[in-house]
Amino acid sequence: MATACWKTWALPKSKSGCYSVYVDDKDRVWATDWPANTIQRFDPASESFTAFPSDKRGANVRQMLGRPGEAWGAESGTNRLVVVRD
Repeated sequence: MATACWKTWALPKSKSGCYSVYVDDKDRVWATDWPANTIQRFDPASESFTAFPSDKRGANVRQMLGRPGEAWGAESGTNRLVVVRD
């Protein structure tokens, strides 16, 4: 018998939490942490995070989207798009 339950994980070193979320084709969760200038990838299988910090100060990483093998983030503070490829 299956039971319904929720688990939560806090973004590592986050001051205010995530701004946006994208779930990829491998069921990994990508989240933007605007104050930390970081895109975080959460792998539910290992329950671990991998950080992809911006190389620009004040990037203000906001929206996320993607396609198979790529996760895209929008940096409103630098007026650019960034991609993380697997």
